[in-house]
Amino acid sequence: TAYEITYGDWSSDVCSSDLLGPLAAFPRGAGPGDALHRMLEQIDYPSLAAGDLEDATTVVTRELDRAGLATDLAGAVVTALQQLVQTPLGGELGSLRLADLEPNGWLNEMAFDLPLATAREWLVRSSGLAEVFRRHDGGRFGQAYGSQLQGLNVASRGFLTGSIDLVFRCGERWWVADWKSNWLGERDRQGDVLRCGPNDYSAEAMDALMATNHYPLQAHLYLVALHRYLRWRLPGYTPERHLGGYAYVFLRGAPGPLAEFSQAESGQLDLRLTQPSPDADVPGIFLERPPLQRLLALEALFAGRQEEGQR
Repeated sequence: TAYEITYGDWSSDVCSSDLLGPLAAFPRGAGPGDALHRMLEQIDYPSLAAGDLEDATTVVTRELDRAGLATDLAGAVVTALQQLVQTPLGGELGSLRLADLEPNGWLNEMAFDLPLATAREWLVRSSGLAEVFRRHDGGRFGQAYGSQLQGLNVASRGFLTGSIDLVFRCGERWWVADWKSNWLGERDRQGDVLRCGPNDYSAEAMDALMATNHYPLQAHLYLVALHRYLRWRLPGYTPERHLGGYAYVFLRGAPGPLAEFSQAESGQLDLRLTQPSPDADVPGIFLERPPLQRLLALEALFAGRQEEGQR
């Protein structure tokens, strides 16, 4: 049956039953999550959004088999991925979708090596991280999150090695995106899924999920790594002009194309696909451009140049 997801001033018609998104019953855990990551690394976003399902189905089926998952999940996964690439990212990125990225405007799985406290007498500690967030308040995670960081057991030096799921350009700014397969919803006593879809991935729910898993710290590390990469590779780079923010994409909550409903003068319901307002959140998409001075302070902390670190 068709149902309507309402989120603030935005709605989306989704074909489902009992408010289940296409990934509601997709297996949970690291293995299935890695399989989704590999799929997103290989598919062509514009082609999938335009309805070319053949290549995506081949990729999805291959990766399901590689992960030891049932290949009859392929239909639901392709539907979910098509819905994802048609979802506007909202917030500062407005109506931009993954399907709209320019051919040379994105990079999958960007590897990085981030030096941390390479001086022998220097350590990056949780107290230093917490102080940076407390001192440079603002955005969605500031002083309060800094206090939460204080409780971590961090005392590191050397190199932090990792990869960023997606680096992409919007205008002159470069952003990072991270795919998350976290499950939010409701099950009955037998464990059957009753609800898992865009309505479960509200701004409040994602905010709690982000903080609990320390995804904000991860996102800031990614942005520091991106800042260093752009400074090295982009001629004329300045962070004020070229550095964007982060989009954490909760794959089970992406709603697909959003629509604005209004009452026309004739009394008929007018449905228009239109651009989200700059401050509008989109279900399943957690987007922020954090304060630049916080990112620069973190970079200085990692290099051992500022008092926020501890000797």
